[in-house]
Amino acid sequence: MLAVLRRRDFALLWSGGLVSVAGDWMLYAALPFFVYERTGSTVATAGMIVASLTPAVLLGSFAGVFVDRWDRKRVLVLANLLQAVAVAFLLLVPSDGWLWIVYVVAVAQSCVAAFSQPAEGALLPSLVEDDQLVPANALNALNNRIGRLVGAPVGGVLLAALGLEAVVVVDCVSFLGAALLIAPISAPRAVRGEPEQARPAAPVARTRWASFWAEWVAGLRLVGNDRTIAVLFLVFGLMTFGGTMLDPLTVAWVRDVLGEGPEVYSLLITAHAVTGIVGTLLVGRFGADSSPRDLIGWGSLIAGAALLLKYNVPVLALAFATTAVTGITSVASAVGAESLAQRAVPDAYRGRVFGSLQATIFLLSLLGALTGGLLAEVVGIVAMLNVAAALTVLAGLVTLRAFAADRQRLRSASVGLAGDE
Repeated sequence: MLAVLRRRDFALLWSGGLVSVAGDWMLYAALPFFVYERTGSTVATAGMIVASLTPAVLLGSFAGVFVDRWDRKRVLVLANLLQAVAVAFLLLVPSDGWLWIVYVVAVAQSCVAAFSQPAEGALLPSLVEDDQLVPANALNALNNRIGRLVGAPVGGVLLAALGLEAVVVVDCVSFLGAALLIAPISAPRAVRGEPEQARPAAPVARTRWASFWAEWVAGLRLVGNDRTIAVLFLVFGLMTFGGTMLDPLTVAWVRDVLGEGPEVYSLLITAHAVTGIVGTLLVGRFGADSSPRDLIGWGSLIAGAALLLKYNVPVLALAFATTAVTGITSVASAVGAESLAQRAVPDAYRGRVFGSLQATIFLLSLLGALTGGLLAEVVGIVAMLNVAAALTVLAGLVTLRAFAADRQRLRSASVGLAGDE
């Protein structure tokens, strides 16, 4: 897996992402605590999360049009610089009174991220060979987990010792560092062109607005007409909706069903993160020999089975064991889905498809958390956790069934080649 880092341009992208993610987690750990401490309101804290997610839902697919038009490396450099500027405004948070600047900054960062996230997903395949795509995505998953493990505790320590200003300054420096690392990347420009199934029947639009609209619609048409991409959207949707249903219910399950306190909850989160790092190393080492279909399908099936066991047999040791399993399988599923999407989507359309996918994921994250929290009050915590686990199993079954023919074609091709030899 580490051999991919010998590719200079990918190594720069990966290093910039690691620095940026660590800075993000410093702020993510400190800012909600700061808001709740100042306001004493869970509504105020939840409002910050809504402010962070809503712009990405609204802008994601539209931002993808520009990502496909513009130089993706420059998009990432500019996005990091703009996020540094946005975060710097937190230094103006008043010592008392309404924390309106916090919400403005959250919205601004989310708007910029609507461009940067699909740009990164679209740029990565142009920096590595196709057979290095799975290890490269595994390394990206690794830096997300390292950034979380490093950034979150540092953010808490800085907030407690020096205040929010220190967290803000370090986060701004991380964005500037990421921009400096990404700037030297030598990347090919995005390929402009339209696959046959996405070409509009109408004549090419002449005005800028009509041209933008035609390109956006063409991206949506590709999602609808390409079977692989459509199935990926369904699988991402099932995994996201089921996964975020778990978020508001896990605390309640630990306290009310498992009968433990916040220290156990924190340890379970840490165990998931640590085994996630182990998962990235395993997927990076052996994932290149596995198809993305198997990584998604079997990863989701094993994760769903582990979740069903965990929530229906509330034993502390089993809770940690199954959490370790899901930490590994979550990486396998995510890396497989990312790699399959990057391979399936033509380069000219990656920005639009990844932007739409990002918007879909954020929307389903909001709906999943809301659905899980509300319905648990009606049918019970364990029942809704079982629904979430069942959706994870369903994602695996859909993947294995939908791409079974593709696997058979690859196997037949391999047999044919062996016979020719």
